[in-house]
Amino acid sequence: MITTFGTLLEACLQETIKTFLSKREIPDVEYIATDNLGEVVEKLAILHIRTWMLEDAIQEATTDEEIAQLKKKIDICFKVKRPKLVQAINLLVEDSIVNGTPIREDSVKLYKGVFDE
Repeated sequence: MITTFGTLLEACLQETIKTFLSKREIPDVEYIATDNLGEVVEKLAILHIRTWMLEDAIQEATTDEEIAQLKKKIDICFKVKRPKLVQAINLLVEDSIVNGTPIREDSVKLYKGVFDE
């Protein structure tokens, strides 16, 4: 069975989203300089889940102070963390095009339903 990159990426994203949503807690993302493309995309998906959960928390907030703190966290997600991840993706793709470096690297992560061929 041949798996396309898009199919594999979609399966990984669905599994990551399901895992974080089942925990019912706001996820955080840790940044490291040695990410491969798949890890950066995964972190971007987690960041978006975090943002959605923070937006949901605003609806349940009871004080202006709590709303302000949540909005500040959302701003950090979209104005600080997200641009860094998007830039990392752009740099990985650019490096692959310019220098011929592979985008795909061996992954040490195991996703349910995804098998190496």
